[in-house]
Amino acid sequence: MIFKFGLFTALFFAANALCSQKLFANELKWTHFGLRPLGMGNAYVAVADDYNALFYNPAGLARLKTWSFEIINPQIGVSANTVSTINDVTALLNGGASDSSGKSSVQSALEIFETLSGKPQYVNVGLTPHLVFPGFGFGIGTDIGGSLVVHRQISAEVDAGIEAIIPVSYAKNFLDDRLSIGATIKGVFKAGVEREFSLSDISAFTKSSSTTTSTDKKLKDYLINGKGVGADLGMLFTPVKPMEPTLGVSITDFGGTPLKASSSEYGTPKPRDPTVNTGVSFKPYNEGKSYFLTAIDAHGINRPMHFSKKFNLGTEWGYGSVIKIQAGLHQGEFSGGLQLDAWLLVLRFATYAEQLGPTAGEDKNFVDRRYIAQLKMLL
Repeated sequence: MIFKFGLFTALFFAANALCSQKLFANELKWTHFGLRPLGMGNAYVAVADDYNALFYNPAGLARLKTWSFEIINPQIGVSANTVSTINDVTALLNGGASDSSGKSSVQSALEIFETLSGKPQYVNVGLTPHLVFPGFGFGIGTDIGGSLVVHRQISAEVDAGIEAIIPVSYAKNFLDDRLSIGATIKGVFKAGVEREFSLSDISAFTKSSSTTTSTDKKLKDYLINGKGVGADLGMLFTPVKPMEPTLGVSITDFGGTPLKASSSEYGTPKPRDPTVNTGVSFKPYNEGKSYFLTAIDAHGINRPMHFSKKFNLGTEWGYGSVIKIQAGLHQGEFSGGLQLDAWLLVLRFATYAEQLGPTAGEDKNFVDRRYIAQLKMLL
């Protein structure tokens, strides 16, 4: 039975990989990233056994054994490129990299663009307060920060600002708890910048308000601010109990989630496209409180991305809820994580790499290695 299940899954993933070969150069956006899933290479659709089910697969809520409640759980993330770039730009502004005296603001901006060129940037802070228990849960996934990719033709892709996802989820078990179905209704809020800037756009950052005219672009003309309501669906199926082979399917932003502008003064955020995700997980070892978990996912199988960016592999060893250690492959790059639970104090850490080029492993210059830490205090 397990062999047939595994063979079916392998053929299913192979078909998914071949169904879309169009290149897609940007990062695949999830509803909200969790540190434990990221440590597992983001292979979590068929796992979904904690509060991250709110964002990855709501069906997982039906399989929770206990409740979880967190209010204060700040997280911070930064990429290795960003740390290096901060040092380079600081040196440039202080005259350490080059003497910028007598140069116009545009020339100085061009020097900074040259320093940034070819280095994907990422910085993020956030909170994920939530309350989940068997069959039901709600939370808020809040992110402040974003990503930046500067190209050598003096253009920059910017996706930064404040984003909040507020899911309310319900799930139920069927077929003697072998089949779980879940659904989420969520509010989506986003404000910030979401566009590609060209050389002519630099004036929005270099001109003072006293020198601008009514026809000049101002910084606020590039800002977006909007909100919308979306839905996610999920399913988990475990045909047999030994090793718990589980097939997971989730559809985030079912039917698409359009965002409406909150004010006529700002632009409208891009709509969130529907994304179909599949995964398989196994527990080859599960004795007492100790277990070993493996998972494989295919994300965005309906999206125009190269197949090499869709696959994720993950493993986790754990001893109850006290300690969990993750490792995996996300878009061909290593990921890892650690979770320590001391009841009132929980520490989570993850590192992973995002491939911002069109094909995983093709261009190391567009691999953005990121580090994220999260601390849960009190509740």
